[in-house]
Amino acid sequence: MRLSRTCRWFRRLLADDSIWCHAFFRDLGLPAPKSHIPRPLHRSWRILYFAAFNGAHAYCFRREKHIDGWRVGGFLLESPYVLLTGKLPLPRWVLPPHPESVQHAIEVLGACVLSNARPGIWIADMHVMRCPVCNRNNCEGTMQVLDARHSELFLEEAYWDGTLEYEDLGDHFVDEEVAAALCAIFNFKRITSPSAACVLNTQSWIRQREDLQPMAHGTAFAAAVNSNLKRNQGLLTKFKAMRDTTRDGQIVSIRITQQLL
Repeated sequence: MRLSRTCRWFRRLLADDSIWCHAFFRDLGLPAPKSHIPRPLHRSWRILYFAAFNGAHAYCFRREKHIDGWRVGGFLLESPYVLLTGKLPLPRWVLPPHPESVQHAIEVLGACVLSNARPGIWIADMHVMRCPVCNRNNCEGTMQVLDARHSELFLEEAYWDGTLEYEDLGDHFVDEEVAAALCAIFNFKRITSPSAACVLNTQSWIRQREDLQPMAHGTAFAAAVNSNLKRNQGLLTKFKAMRDTTRDGQIVSIRITQQLL
């Protein structure tokens, strides 16, 4: 940026929005666009780039509970259908993507398909939070979160002033010991693609059983997180979504949280 103040040619280069478009895809770990990518809604790629990489995250409002966070990467949605799951491998069948079936699918299968997500570029982050059921500073309990949002969400005033809120989609209980907390989000239309297969093949990316460090994995059409667990009595997985109630009602953010029982 200092160079741009003294070099007229470099200033013109930075003003080229296509440069920021390619930098945006590159730094999210996405393949370079092979065709024309629509401009962001009422935005420039430069503004979108800085919104994605300025250090802001979904838990800026709850820093006292936030332990750590990592960028998983970006993934693409060219349709409004998105698959959420709190386990891998996937269940053999998933209920049709109708609103009245979502909660039941989550309770029974630990997975569901949403049919109203906003198409475009999405950003996935992993967070580790303090135990949400107590306020003790010495509590060792933690909660794993896979948080995904449409890339333009952080540019919306309605998000930062609290107008947009998360709604509960459903909970899935496992009342027996589990070896790992694992959840993922997939572009449903690309579930059979090699990109999704890389995430579905958990042996290719999760850590060894004795390694308890969290692990995240992202591809062009999916994002997933995994944490191997100590001995426990079960796992509670919660699914949440945020809708743009100020515009078209589309889902603009998805959150899957997992905590030990």
